[in-house]
Amino acid sequence: MVGGGLRALAPLPDMDALHIAFVADTFDGAVTGGTRSAVRFVHALRRQHEVVVLATGGRDEPDRVVLPGFQLPVRAMRGSGFMMAFPRRSTLEAVLADADVVHLQFPFWLSFAALACARRAGTPVVAAFHVQPENLLLNVGLRSRRLSHAIYRFWVSRLYNRADAVVCPSPFAEEKLRSQGLAVPSFVVSNGLSPAIRRRCLPREPHHEGTFLVLMVGRLAAEKRHDVMFEALARARHRDRIRLVVAGAGPRERELRRRALRLPHPPEISFVSDQRLERLYNTADLFVHCSEVELEGMAVLEAMSCGLPVLVADSPESAAARLALGPEFRFTSGDPTDLAARIDHHVEHAGELAAARERTHAAAQAYAFEASAARLVEVYHHVLRRGRAAAVAPSRVAAAG
Repeated sequence: MVGGGLRALAPLPDMDALHIAFVADTFDGAVTGGTRSAVRFVHALRRQHEVVVLATGGRDEPDRVVLPGFQLPVRAMRGSGFMMAFPRRSTLEAVLADADVVHLQFPFWLSFAALACARRAGTPVVAAFHVQPENLLLNVGLRSRRLSHAIYRFWVSRLYNRADAVVCPSPFAEEKLRSQGLAVPSFVVSNGLSPAIRRRCLPREPHHEGTFLVLMVGRLAAEKRHDVMFEALARARHRDRIRLVVAGAGPRERELRRRALRLPHPPEISFVSDQRLERLYNTADLFVHCSEVELEGMAVLEAMSCGLPVLVADSPESAAARLALGPEFRFTSGDPTDLAARIDHHVEHAGELAAARERTHAAAQAYAFEASAARLVEVYHHVLRRGRAAAVAPSRVAAAG
C-alpha cells in the first residue's frame, strides 16, 4: 500500500477512548528527539485515552510499568541519558492483555519483544520511525552506507513490515522507509510544534544587545555538526559582531567547550530551561541547523513557530532542508565556508531577514501539535477498524460455506 498521510483515512464514526500500551524504552530523562516526542504525545493522549507507558527508570505507577534497563558501552548513549529496556515476557503480556493498540516508539529489543507479544494476543500494533541508522553510526564514528542499508533492511523486515501501520514524522521519513522496502500502510504524523514554546514579544538578554545573535538548539552529538558552525564563525567577516548560543546537552559537551575556547568570541554552550529557550527563539536573529541526519527537525520547527528565520544544511539525509524558505536559507552541508558566507549575507541584509520572520511563522502553522495528536489517534482507530474487518471476513466465509 502506498503511503501518503492521513488523507487516505476514512472518516471516523466515533472516537471512543482507547487503552494504549506505549512502549518506549526511555520515556523521560533523556535529550533525544524521540523521547521528547513520546512525552508530548503521551501527555496529549491521556486527556481522552488511557495510556500505560512501558519504559525504564522511575517506579511503577498505575499508568507506568518500569522494566530494568541497560546501556551499551557507547559514550553517545551515556551522554544522552538513553537506556534500553530488558523485555520481560510476563510483564509485557500483563500490560498488553488489556490494550486496544500497542505503540512502539523505538526500533530496539523491547519493541521487537512487544511486537511478538502483541501478535500472539492479536492486538494491533503501530510502530513509529524516530531513529535513523545514520544516527547510531555517526555517534560511534562510522560512515558506512552499506551498514546503514543493512540496518534499515533488518528494521523494515523484522519490525516495521510486521506492524499494522507505521507513523513517520515527515514525508521525507516516509519516503526513506518506502525506499528500504516498507510494505505496510504508513502515515505522516509530524512531531508538531512544542506546546511549551510560542511566539512572544520579549526583551533580548542584556549581554546580547548590539550583537547579531545566532542560535543552535539540539543534542550535543556528532551528527549535529557543531564543528561546521564553529569553523564558520572563525571564517565569517562579521565574526566580531556575531554571538552564538548553543542550547543543548549530550555526549560531546566537553569536547565542544574545549573547541569553543579557541574562537575569538567563545559561544555559550549549556542546557537551558524551556523559559529561556523561548526567550532565545524570540530574540535571536538567525537559527542555524547543521545536522546531516534529521527525520523532521523538531528544533527547527520550534524556531519557526516563534518567527525565527532558519538556515539549514542541504543534506540529502535530512528532512530539515525541506523546511527552508528558499535557497538563501540553505547552505552546503558540511561546508563552513558556504555557511560563513550565508551568515554574513544575513548580517548585511537585516531588512530581508526581518521580512522573513512573518513567512517563517506562517509556514510553521501547518505543524500544530494538537492536529498531530488527533492524527495519531486516527491511525490507532484505523488499525483497529482493519483488525475488526479482518476478524469478520473469515466468519462470513464460513457462514457462506
